[in-house]
Amino acid sequence: MQEPLPVDAALPALASARYEALAAALARVGLQGARAISVLRYNPGKRCTLAVASDTDRYIVKLFADAATVLAVSTVHKVLAGAGLASGRGPTVPRLVGLDTDAALIVTEMYAAAPATELVERGDADRAGRLAAQWLQAAIKPGVALGDPYDPPHVLEDVQRYVRTIGSAAGELRARAGAVRDQLAENMPPPGYTDLRHGGFYLSHVFDLVDGPGVIDWDTFRQGPVEVDAGMLCAAARWEMYQPEYERATQRAIAVFLEEVDDLVDPARLRWYRTAALLKFASHRARRGAADLAASLISDAEKVISGT
Repeated sequence: MQEPLPVDAALPALASARYEALAAALARVGLQGARAISVLRYNPGKRCTLAVASDTDRYIVKLFADAATVLAVSTVHKVLAGAGLASGRGPTVPRLVGLDTDAALIVTEMYAAAPATELVERGDADRAGRLAAQWLQAAIKPGVALGDPYDPPHVLEDVQRYVRTIGSAAGELRARAGAVRDQLAENMPPPGYTDLRHGGFYLSHVFDLVDGPGVIDWDTFRQGPVEVDAGMLCAAARWEMYQPEYERATQRAIAVFLEEVDDLVDPARLRWYRTAALLKFASHRARRGAADLAASLISDAEKVISGT
């Protein structure tokens, strides 16, 4: 394997600086001689995502801390394939190349396509919004009982944690975040129809495959109403595309997305889940010392929950 890669005793594939487990696992799934191109994302002790090349093809390799996660994520891919959502033509999830429980990794194809964030950056916000909506329309009701429940009571548990983080990292924002939390607690919607949801439905996870969207990164899957993903998409777009030069295009992408999914979502439930997701990203920004960006996201949450 090409270095440098992290060494992480909690991840079986990266437990040794020689990466024997990683190389052996890739060989077992048919990627003999594969080399790592780059570390795309690394969460120490939890997961690591690599871009890997073998011959003329490129793949995504996700490394986890345990085999149970690998089996769960592979089950999601297989179930979506059974629902016709893994054909390789959009709307689709990436093709599952293989998995290895000993090394706790899963391999999928790597899209040679632009993510929706790139579309926004180059001025094609309408297409970014429509691609995200196309996935939601296709995956509205696959009838799959997978994932932990993410109904309003479970969301509020997360919201409490977000508010604590904001208060600890940016004390001046504690009261505002707490007020939004209180509004969420006072206006909990009924659960609605629940099904398999992505759970981390960001613009950066939606790729333009020309004939439709390809949606990656399913290790945050959960069970909930469609508003879980719709609200997350709207909130995450503000978190991912926070640069001032993309403000107008980001808002346009969100608007187009909401227009396209208008008949799929309950407006009140969407506002509720979107507000909760905005607090999540505000806590991320606060924890990283970006109190000004956290404040902007809390302002968005205040507006969304009040319907303004």
